[in-house]
Amino acid sequence: MASTLDGGRACGSVRYRLEDEPIVVHCCHCRFCQRMSGSAFGLNAMIETERVTLLGRTLPEPVPTPPTHPKGQVWYRCPSCQVSV
Repeated sequence: MASTLDGGRACGSVRYRLEDEPIVVHCCHCRFCQRMSGSAFGLNAMIETERVTLLGRTLPEPVPTPPTHPKGQVWYRCPSCQVSV
């Protein structure tokens, strides 16, 4: 991987930079991830928070998910298009 990797939402509102490689990247095909992503799977990349830099002024919004998990989950979504970040 390059030393950094820039990315963001297709609408262009939320942009970010990964300062390192993710620890793990995987797809989950459970019904919960399908429902939350609106797709056949949820794509997850785990990386330490301090290794992600938000670019620009638009920040993702925290959205609590239904309590199907014991501790619950918070997904971050783009405030413009509401797609998960």
